[in-house]
Amino acid sequence: METPLGDILEAEFNFHEKLVRLTAEIKNEKGRIYATTIRDGVVLQEKDISSGRAYPVFRKLWPFREFYSSLPDKDLLACVGGSYDIFPPHSSEDASYSRRDRRSDTPFSTRYDSVFGIIRETRFQRWRRKRREARLARGTAWERFKRRVWGDLIDLCMGCGIAGFVYYAYYDYVLLGFSLACLGMLAGLLDFLVRKRSVLFTKVLSFLSVGSYFFYNGYVYF
Repeated sequence: METPLGDILEAEFNFHEKLVRLTAEIKNEKGRIYATTIRDGVVLQEKDISSGRAYPVFRKLWPFREFYSSLPDKDLLACVGGSYDIFPPHSSEDASYSRRDRRSDTPFSTRYDSVFGIIRETRFQRWRRKRREARLARGTAWERFKRRVWGDLIDLCMGCGIAGFVYYAYYDYVLLGFSLACLGMLAGLLDFLVRKRSVLFTKVLSFLSVGSYFFYNGYVYF
């Protein structure tokens, strides 16, 4: 479906594998596509399709929870199991639930629980599951290192190359220090805006520190 704001939402359901795939193409993010795969209420994978990287998509899918909840396929909604606050629309069968149950975060039980083997979670269990999913999405320290190392090496090589060119072209420590400081800020912007990842402050501070050293020495002694 397409929302009134132009966002495109898709839902795919594999009944036999008990898998649901939800996709959102967000117009105001220049058509970036986010997807999640869910089995029996457990999020297996979250991904930024546009970049091909794992990405926590809760904040991207949560605003569309009412659209997904309006899907007529109750089997699909039961398999989602309340992830991203996507629940089946309230029916007459829900009237028997107490007000205390309605205020809770635990999704309402449905007639399909026994079919899919869905076990409803307590708040503590959901908190633990979300922490585990976030940890799995981040990966181990070695996996995070492998994802970052090439981009950071490219930034360092590019910075050293440009700094060498500036120095041999002008022989000016002040200009060299200013260039290194600018390259440090540029490396941080590349991480944040282009690569869509957290900024490696060690890299940025290294450029700024070396740049400050050359700037100070050039300004004071030369």
